[in-house]
Amino acid sequence: MIRWFTGHPTAGNLLLLLFLAAGLFAAPGLLRETFPDFRAVEAEIIVPYRGAAAEDVETAICAPLWDGVQGVEGLETFTCTAQTGRARAVATMAPGNDALRFVNSLRTEVSAIDAFPDRADPAIVRELHRADPVTSVAISGDLPLGELDLYADALSDRLSALPGVTRVSRGGLGTRTLSVTATQAVLESHGLTPAALATAISAQNIDLPAGTLEGPGADLTLRFTAERDTATALATIPVLVLENGATLTLGDLALIAERFEPPQDRALVDGTPAIIIDVAKARDADALRVLDGVAALVAEETARLPDTITVSVVQDVTSIIRDRLLMLVQNGVIGLVLVIGVMSLFFRPGFAIWAAMGLPVAFAGAFLWMALTGLSLNMMTLVALLMAIGIVMDDSIVIADSIAVHAAKGATVENVAAGVAAVMPGVISSFLTTLAVFLPLAFLAGELGAVLEVLPVVLLAALAASLIEAFLILPHHLKGGMKDTAPSRFRTRFDAGFDRLREKGVGRLAEAAIRWRWLVAGLALGALIVTVGALGGGVIKREALPEIDGDVLEARLMLPAGTPLSRTIEAVDQVEAALERVNARLTPGQPDAQPLVVRRITRLGRNLSAGESGAHVATVGVDLLGAETRTSTLDEIVTLWRAEIGLLPGVNSLILTEPGIGPQGIAVELRLTHPDLATLEAAGRATLAELETYAGVRNAILDLRPGAPELRLSLAPGAEALGLTAGDVAGQLRAAFLGTQLAEIRRGDLAWDLEVRLSDTDRATRADLGAFEIALPAGDTVPLASIATITGARGWSGITRRNGVRTVTVSADVDGRVGNADAITAQMTGGFLPDLVADTPRLGFEVGGQAANSAETVASILRGFLIGLVGVYIVLSFQFRSYVEPLIVMVTIPLAFLGVIWGHALMGYNISMPSLVGAASLAGIVVNNAILLVGVIKARRTEGFSATDAASEAVRARFRPIFVSVSTTIMGMAPMLLETSTQAQTLKPLVISVVFGLLAATVLILLVLPAFYALLEDVRARDRST
Repeated sequence: MIRWFTGHPTAGNLLLLLFLAAGLFAAPGLLRETFPDFRAVEAEIIVPYRGAAAEDVETAICAPLWDGVQGVEGLETFTCTAQTGRARAVATMAPGNDALRFVNSLRTEVSAIDAFPDRADPAIVRELHRADPVTSVAISGDLPLGELDLYADALSDRLSALPGVTRVSRGGLGTRTLSVTATQAVLESHGLTPAALATAISAQNIDLPAGTLEGPGADLTLRFTAERDTATALATIPVLVLENGATLTLGDLALIAERFEPPQDRALVDGTPAIIIDVAKARDADALRVLDGVAALVAEETARLPDTITVSVVQDVTSIIRDRLLMLVQNGVIGLVLVIGVMSLFFRPGFAIWAAMGLPVAFAGAFLWMALTGLSLNMMTLVALLMAIGIVMDDSIVIADSIAVHAAKGATVENVAAGVAAVMPGVISSFLTTLAVFLPLAFLAGELGAVLEVLPVVLLAALAASLIEAFLILPHHLKGGMKDTAPSRFRTRFDAGFDRLREKGVGRLAEAAIRWRWLVAGLALGALIVTVGALGGGVIKREALPEIDGDVLEARLMLPAGTPLSRTIEAVDQVEAALERVNARLTPGQPDAQPLVVRRITRLGRNLSAGESGAHVATVGVDLLGAETRTSTLDEIVTLWRAEIGLLPGVNSLILTEPGIGPQGIAVELRLTHPDLATLEAAGRATLAELETYAGVRNAILDLRPGAPELRLSLAPGAEALGLTAGDVAGQLRAAFLGTQLAEIRRGDLAWDLEVRLSDTDRATRADLGAFEIALPAGDTVPLASIATITGARGWSGITRRNGVRTVTVSADVDGRVGNADAITAQMTGGFLPDLVADTPRLGFEVGGQAANSAETVASILRGFLIGLVGVYIVLSFQFRSYVEPLIVMVTIPLAFLGVIWGHALMGYNISMPSLVGAASLAGIVVNNAILLVGVIKARRTEGFSATDAASEAVRARFRPIFVSVSTTIMGMAPMLLETSTQAQTLKPLVISVVFGLLAATVLILLVLPAFYALLEDVRARDRST
């Protein structure tokens, strides 16, 4: 087939066009994102239980939920958090199960639970991660909130209609509510209670079908319509008929107002009240296309709106994807130019260009495979293509070099085919060893593994396509490019200089290494031992994944539960004032003195880290100057901002962080278990205090916290004699102090909640509670204080059960410039936590977050690496027809790790998951050159050379192709290695592993491998002599 393609006038070009066309059609449809989707399949279960305390929710909702879902197939973990008024549970599916079946089974089991309280709302089950946040749109202006609300509703509909948008949610204004509030005095004067008032409204405010008139001519549907949808209409509802015949309406007894509840659900953009619309895309939609659609719509609205309304895109977490991908593409283009430049030094430019045609074919093959398998264009897949720039050239270089040698006798089809056939076994063997190493790495475990495993998949697709090009397309082009032209003066001098380097430089060094082979072997082994010791001794630190800076930063505040909104606003003001000082200080150092802070978005009643809402929490979001433009890193900004904030009296927690959590997980996450909440809290606080003593720890938080102050009521002795029950009293209290929510009212497309409760002035103090009149069955009323005992208490803001066991989680971020998350976790789990468990009966602990994710992924990388080594050995043993010689080739693999470890030390980087993937990838790269070298050694041995002469001759013979292939691989990745962009920090460890590992391996292949081969012959000779 090779000969046929070489000689056919059009077959090679048609195959080339077919590859390129397929790649061009596939590439535009690829989704673009920062990382592949790494999240496990999860489902969320929410059960509202209005007014219930966290302890009640735990026993009434979380416990039955766990009992009900334990039998769901594929359930890995079930975490239920009980909070005031609701329970939220997250069920995580174990890998390898069917997502649709898992969610449906979960929904079926939850719907079958009949142990929930009657007052609890039906459970809502939905799959998580079906939508991803793209950006937000802020609407502000000098208009009443009601009018802004109408415009925001219309804009939300238009945003929902954009392609790829799957969810639009509003915040900053609360829920539209028609509030009916009455004073205790007015109700008492007419013998009414809030519950009776709510019942009267429900009876008079209806819209119900009333049957059908079935006449001979036509059927008429009957409908009783008495629904009021405005405050004015509600005021006309008759409530009570007096003895004199007069009718008291709702407007006579209560104040009816349109408002937005709760009052703490508010947002401000640079201090101006605003409505925030959060836009999320479907999981299979391209984030950048959705963002462009949102930006175009906002631009269109801005052009037509009056100056009184401002619409802007805020908290854009998506456009940075374009910056990151563009950075990688630019590095790839530079690398491609460098690769062709290097090849032009050793081959004629036209010859080099044809040899480099393997790159577009490799890219086209990779794009086609990505489209077929649903892979996206992300930082990992692009790095795979960057690696391919150098690696795929190896086959082309080897084949081109062999063709050039054979074509010196004449550029005939036979000679060209003979040149390909001469190196075909070695090339195929090299591909198989690469396949053996990379294929197991395509099945990594854990969330980090889900991010990293796409790299070998894409790289193998590119290598497979380039192999086809090298065998079937390249020979035809090179045959036509062979011309008997005199070499230029530059080429003559360059070849002469390279020959001197080969003969007098590398050749003599190889001879010296062979001569002193025992010393060389000892030095290599010693260097390996020192390197392993340096890694184990902590000289080079380890981490899961280097951080990558974004353009959005958030300050999340949490005060004690029950704190009034006014106190929370004071703390927010202090945080915002500190931000202004940071902006003033850092702006002069930005390019062209551009403001560091683009805008500030404050959202009251929201704190994603705490998982709570209410008047005691708030978030100050900051849109920053782009990461590629600003000169300040996020760590520097966070450190300065925290210093400027200083002490915040009364604030329990202040977290400065980027929104979202990357694939590495939370830096430090420690989970404690115990059946008693008080013991659990004490252990959690002790762990938190210990954790905060480590350098670099910040944003430490405990998820078991005291709740708002409570007044707990129970019936006093003798209350039953008045005909009262606990349910009667609780119902009247709920109606007055919690409020009664009636049927939703729709006004056109807008929905309004209808709520009845006591006025704020009658439910402000404990005295108001004691004076509240409880209606007796006989019609009289008595003060609450006379029939109930009231005691003060404080519950919990949230209680978490993980797989049915009470759990508290202590988590924190770590400033990588100061501390190391893995080292901190290791020290906590090696000393403090075991001691705490020993001192606290029935206390248990486990590690989560980054450490757990890293351990799972590292184990799978090592497992895949070992499987790859076995595969490499099998291929080499088959090729060399020996059990021992493959070991000589494979000894280059651990020696290559010398470059990996010390390369990280030289560049100032920690060893991370990308580092390990790069190091494992080396096994498939460095072996290829070793195969070529050992192949020549064996050929020279069959010609009668001694082992030492064959080894030194092989170094000289293979130095040129080894040098060219290594140079192209390094040049393809050199731009990435020298990239100073903050966006490249996640990927540089992988590049460092490959580049420095390859440099070390090349030196070792040319010097140490011949020495080891000579050593092997020494051992064999000694065995024969004995």
